Amino acid sequence: MDREKKEKKKISRREFLKGAGAVTAGAAAVSILGVGAFASSGPDAATGASVSTSASGSSDTASTGTTTDDRVYGYSGPGDWLGQAPEIAESDISKTLECDVAVIGLGHAGVQAVLAAAEMGAKVIGVEKQTKDTHSWFGEDFGCWNSQVQVEQAGFGPYDLGEVVDEFITRGGGRAYPDIVRLYVQNSGPTMDHMLEICKEMGVDSRVYTYDNTRDGWLIIQANFDYDKWASGADIYDCLRKDYPIWPGTKTWAASCQFMGEYSDTQVNGVAANSKIGLVQQACLDKATRDLGAELLYNTSGVVLVQDTGGAVTGVIVQDNSTGEYIRISTSKGVIMAGGDYSANADMCWALLNEYMERNERSGGSKSRFYSSGRDGSSVKMLCWAGGYIEPAPRGTMILGGGPSSGPWGANSMLWLNAEGKRFCNEGNITAAQTATSRQKKGTGCLVTDQKWFKGVCASGLEHQGPNGGRPQYYQDMIDGMNALKPGGRANIIGCTIAERMSGSVMCGETLEDIAKMVGYDAETTANMLEAVARYNELCYAGKDTDFGKRAEAMIPVDEGPYYACTGTMGSFTASPSMVTMSGVMTDDRLNVLDGSMNPIKGLYTCGNSLGGRYGTGYCTPCAGTSIGMAGTHGRLAGQFICEDN
Repeated sequence: MDREKKEKKKISRREFLKGAGAVTAGAAAVSILGVGAFASSGPDAATGASVSTSASGSSDTASTGTTTDDRVYGYSGPGDWLGQAPEIAESDISKTLECDVAVIGLGHAGVQAVLAAAEMGAKVIGVEKQTKDTHSWFGEDFGCWNSQVQVEQAGFGPYDLGEVVDEFITRGGGRAYPDIVRLYVQNSGPTMDHMLEICKEMGVDSRVYTYDNTRDGWLIIQANFDYDKWASGADIYDCLRKDYPIWPGTKTWAASCQFMGEYSDTQVNGVAANSKIGLVQQACLDKATRDLGAELLYNTSGVVLVQDTGGAVTGVIVQDNSTGEYIRISTSKGVIMAGGDYSANADMCWALLNEYMERNERSGGSKSRFYSSGRDGSSVKMLCWAGGYIEPAPRGTMILGGGPSSGPWGANSMLWLNAEGKRFCNEGNITAAQTATSRQKKGTGCLVTDQKWFKGVCASGLEHQGPNGGRPQYYQDMIDGMNALKPGGRANIIGCTIAERMSGSVMCGETLEDIAKMVGYDAETTANMLEAVARYNELCYAGKDTDFGKRAEAMIPVDEGPYYACTGTMGSFTASPSMVTMSGVMTDDRLNVLDGSMNPIKGLYTCGNSLGGRYGTGYCTPCAGTSIGMAGTHGRLAGQFICEDN
């Protein structure tokens, strides 16, 4: 910026109340998909100077500045990760657009927010960082409960939704907010039904909205098999288990709608490589723009929220990434922030993911490498600058599962042994599995099973990365691979965990001693292993796990050769952000952002990975796909709530 511009008067967020006349947005009417709507600063970018006062202007909101020991006020982690809210010179505002609702970020949450607000009759402007040509949605599974496609087409449910909510809260160690979880669970089914109805209306290929678990289908529901039916010789398509929850230690339900796309009989490289969920979101975006008049600004990043002197949000300043120009969007109802998480921001991760930061540092890690591939935290920062607060620690990231190895069947409840050959936890309690595994002595551990391995698969929960027989051919492929494995051999067996064709290395031995040798156990560890298996079998025969409490139906003895094992590293105490962070800004049960005194900030709503109260310290949930399912459901509700409340 030249000297003249530097000397021009700058105006604060609260002074952005009046602007030039409305300018019609020249954005295209359609998009392909959304991620965050913010300029990426990179994992090691500076966070800027500290803030001295709250951005909201509310007299009962605590300071958001830095403390004397260089922390952001209200947070225990180190450093000024928040920085100052930008103040944009009035002369730098190129134009002003007017609407009822602005939505920042057009990912799974933002698209549904745009559609819902437009359906409520609001004039909506959606803002997306990605260009129109590169815009895309990630993932393939949408966790939901009691949708029509699940109950009426596939025959799963209806389920007791109160039980589902309680399981969510229990898995999160009481860290998740019951109202936020309840909103999702109770409204996820109707949200899915609405999305699929839009697909029909907009002329999308019928395979997208029709349940079909054959090789030719695109939409399935993650499910497990009824082992007794399978063992009786029934056709594999008649073997899907319909009674849920499965409950080896944690409860799971057949509740993840998976837009799988084409069947593949070989391993597929790349997560969600054949996913069709983008067709669903594109149809919803087309409906909002073509039929309901919503406008979209691509290649545009959110910068700072506009507030009046009382702290109410009255708009947002965005920046055209191609020209650098600033645009003011003035809103009559408010702004929905749907711009994602902060996993790509090392400063934020190091300061906010306290438990994992400590584990990482104790293992020799450093902040410079403590980040992942998600969003840069801009959405969360904008919310905090406006007076919002991220939920208190501990905060989670998408760390999954546990155990020595998942094998081709994914997260499971079979017998796990550590590097000393000893059993160490309830293998069916996936909530505790990752921490239990990380605290073992470093070395090679193993999963041990026998010729009843498939019974163990069928007794395992439908965890994220868990078994998936929702397309029965996947289980048949795994069975064929295991049947071809003979004692003394090792093979990569193709299975399906969540919605990917992945393989896991399995070894086969005639005896348990053969397995111990193949794993690499020495004589002492082998003796421990044999003792552990004998003890486990004793508990299985008794029908009660008095050591760790795994439920009886998952206590399957390991006593009939041939035997099988998968190996993995135990005692890896380090932990880094994975995929996305699972914490966000606190809201009430209308998704209205709260200030430091727990009062709603008028006109400010959030959803998706910017929303707090959804999880505990990790991604452990009663079905797969809850991250996307929550994003879509909360996004739809935010679009409705902002119109109803304002």
